[in-house]
Amino acid sequence: MKYLFLILAFSLTAFDSVAQNFEVDQIEQLFRPRFRVDSRYVFDAPFTDTSNHYNSKEGSVVFTFPLKTNIGAELKVDLSSMKLKDILKNSVRLKVSQTLGLVRVNSRQAYMGFDTLPEKNMMGATVGILGLRLTRKYRVMFWSAGVNVSEQNRTFNKATPRATALIGQLHLRGIRKNFFYGVAVAYSDRLILPLPFFGGSEPIGKNFIFNYTLPAQINLQYRPNHRLMITTGVNADGYRSGIEYHLKRSNVNYTAVMGYASVRYKFGKALIARLEGGYMFYQNVSYSQTDVSVKNYPVKPGPYVQAGFSILFGKTAWEKIFDSLSFGN
Repeated sequence: MKYLFLILAFSLTAFDSVAQNFEVDQIEQLFRPRFRVDSRYVFDAPFTDTSNHYNSKEGSVVFTFPLKTNIGAELKVDLSSMKLKDILKNSVRLKVSQTLGLVRVNSRQAYMGFDTLPEKNMMGATVGILGLRLTRKYRVMFWSAGVNVSEQNRTFNKATPRATALIGQLHLRGIRKNFFYGVAVAYSDRLILPLPFFGGSEPIGKNFIFNYTLPAQINLQYRPNHRLMITTGVNADGYRSGIEYHLKRSNVNYTAVMGYASVRYKFGKALIARLEGGYMFYQNVSYSQTDVSVKNYPVKPGPYVQAGFSILFGKTAWEKIFDSLSFGN
């Protein structure tokens, strides 16, 4: 059981490769070119088994940019069915693919009251590549690979790179309805962990959409118009970083599960602002040295707030597919 929190932290590291690549609360935004800024503050929460408290202040910047986009059509007449609709559907094959680059930089200042040096200043950077293509059955195959470094300012000279990758497939069932599945893999400090994931979007009436990305998130969206979106749900989150502990490089693993509500508003065609608040009803901090010795420090529940904005650069490939595709999957 002592490795349960470490496995959970690794799972969240693997899932992070999913969450960073597309909006988990809006799965149709698969690999959108964008510039995104986020900041979060986790309020003071006491440790369960030791003195003092935990809090964190963090910020991140993500830039996703297109490297190559290909959208075309191939005509090959198929007369296996003489119905006009079937001839058009079977004879025209869309060719859609897109490759993007990803750069992400984040900083975090965490206060861990049990430590003799409680204030931890951590920095992280990720570079990666993302891709998708439309298959012959009009499903979207997507993939990504990235390398990350996340260290305390005291351990930059001992930085250990980590890697994440994923591959999955999205089934389009309509403008707002879909499901997807795949596997993410994380490599960190000589350990490898695969994480299968499954999710989708299901419309409920005209203005509501139920989204799920298991094992990390479920939510319900309310969209009264194309500009405003209100979301409430449950989300798993966490981070892993190198730190200095007893004059040696170790890893800190933070895991959390929160309930949240967020408001997102789109100004014009390119600017989106977000405001979120929630309650961390589960938090845990663990230290591990080469992942052999694990020390857990449970944190009591507490609130957090988050805010950010995105600047969008054009349509997603998903949207371009539906611009070209006049029939469903």
